[in-house]
Amino acid sequence: MSQPSGPFFENMPADLLQELHRTGSLRTFAPGETLFYEEDRADQLLAIIEGRVRVWRTSPRGAAMTVHLLGPGALPGAAAVFGGMVYPAPPTAITDVRTLGWPIERAENMLQENAWLASSVLKIIAHRNEEMLQRLHEVSTQPVEQRVARTLLRVAPEPANFTPATRQELAELSATTLHTVSRIISRWEADGLVDAGRRRIRIADRSGLAQRADPVCG
Repeated sequence: MSQPSGPFFENMPADLLQELHRTGSLRTFAPGETLFYEEDRADQLLAIIEGRVRVWRTSPRGAAMTVHLLGPGALPGAAAVFGGMVYPAPPTAITDVRTLGWPIERAENMLQENAWLASSVLKIIAHRNEEMLQRLHEVSTQPVEQRVARTLLRVAPEPANFTPATRQELAELSATTLHTVSRIISRWEADGLVDAGRRRIRIADRSGLAQRADPVCG
């Protein structure tokens, strides 16, 4: 059994991975399908094995606003599952997606029985919370080009250095407009920092983009 990638599966013991596959329910989602819906009871822990999802909320004007992009090893809705809440936002597949899922009772038992697993889930939830606080700070204190650079570095991790996000989604994640993001991306392309397609942005010069994200340190 090959080791899935991503935070949840990183350095996971082989016997634990086998147990998770044995007890979990495997599901597949085509692009555009939603894994669960906002305000549904959070009754299942899901782990993404393959693919990427867009987590979104409805804006006051009724538009779907992107709030997160998640890939392999992510646990969408995990905080709601263990907090006894409803799902706060729906994740919709961007690509073909495969997940493993466990009913909440089984998920709670797994964490009680396995300290390694409990620690892994806690770290993932803590990281997500810290990232959201960082994003709020960026919106309040940083100029827009710096915010867009930091967002792109987050959603296009090494070694792949690309994201299937659209420019509109990148704008929503950076709390700015499509026009502004398009203008910035065009300038970065001219500077050799990125290669941008219709629905795909690849970082060509990560160190150069990091300087735009943190010009004081750069």
